[in-house]
Amino acid sequence: MRKGRIGGLYHAFVVLPDRLYPFKTKIKGQWTRGVRSYDAAVARYQRTYGIGRYGYKIAAYRQLFHFVGSLLIIYATTLLALDFLGSRAALFLLLTLATLLIAYQEFFFQRKRYRQHWGKAVTDWIVWCAPIGVYLFNLFR
Repeated sequence: MRKGRIGGLYHAFVVLPDRLYPFKTKIKGQWTRGVRSYDAAVARYQRTYGIGRYGYKIAAYRQLFHFVGSLLIIYATTLLALDFLGSRAALFLLLTLATLLIAYQEFFFQRKRYRQHWGKAVTDWIVWCAPIGVYLFNLFR
């Protein structure tokens, strides 16, 4: 079944950390990086900790991508709201909408599609939304 443009773009963002995985892993006597290394590391952690669990190294690595994504959302919404719409209220509205969409993604969509655990959903949501909250707090105080 072919994915639509939105589904394909979303999937590309989801697997971006897998493709850029910088750590090397020895597989059948050869050192590998990227997707093969990432898949081997995930398989090793899931054998140890269970399905859906990543271990601290991969979890921290993926959280770094969430944090950078949060900063990109802040930057993009600030540009959109202040430069094009010219309103701080629009900035607040757009960042609130982004927070709600991230909550939907983490607590409903990814739990259903990728069988994500609650603990990972909560951690992901905090890493996504804490920078947004800090930004809004500092902006509107």
